[in-house]
Amino acid sequence: MQTEASDEAASPRVLLEWRNRVAAEYRSAAITAELVHWMIQAGFPDELLDTGLRIVRDELDHARLSHTCLEALAGGEEEPVPLEVGRLQHPPSSEGLLARLVDGVGQSFCLGETFAVPLFDAMRRHTTHPAAWPVLQRVLQDEAVHRAFGWEALDVLLDLDGPGVRARMAARLPGWLRGFEAAYASQRGAPPLTEAERAMGLLDGADYAEVHDRCLREDIAPRLARRGIPLSVEAPRA
Repeated sequence: MQTEASDEAASPRVLLEWRNRVAAEYRSAAITAELVHWMIQAGFPDELLDTGLRIVRDELDHARLSHTCLEALAGGEEEPVPLEVGRLQHPPSSEGLLARLVDGVGQSFCLGETFAVPLFDAMRRHTTHPAAWPVLQRVLQDEAVHRAFGWEALDVLLDLDGPGVRARMAARLPGWLRGFEAAYASQRGAPPLTEAERAMGLLDGADYAEVHDRCLREDIAPRLARRGIPLSVEAPRA
């Protein structure tokens, strides 16, 4: 992949998007570390624990690389990114270890990391800026491992308590999906991007929505169905 240098200044929404990515990757590192802690308590297989620890490192790397990209796009200026400490953990729960594991694995990995693979692929395909393309390439390379980790972890949970895990997933999925719908598909009406903004790693709102819908319909729903977890998916929207 040949990247192209650009003298065009990054727009405010480019800088905002990359700030958000720094915070999101750092948050992913923190909540994955918490999830691995719970997995240790639950006696998960060593291979999955090792992969979980690798993911913590990956997400910290993604945050650092994204911050380096942000500062490059900002013309070399320092760009501190504030973090909300309260968001660096899963929501508090008193429902027990298994419930916390189902929620963390289901929302962050079976959904979040599975959506992330096609989304980052779509972003990368239009990216040519030399500061942005290597970051998206590294993130995409890692996301497939993170996605597989989530589904393997769900299988371990199903072995521990199949009926209970299926019931909790079925009950929680609608709320989780509404959150992803708000984050991704609601961007459908956003103003179109410029070519320079696409080159710096952004994705048009309509493309976000299309990737979200296709991934849910063609990837997530079949994976859940194979595990006995039904998910009703609406027909594609016009």
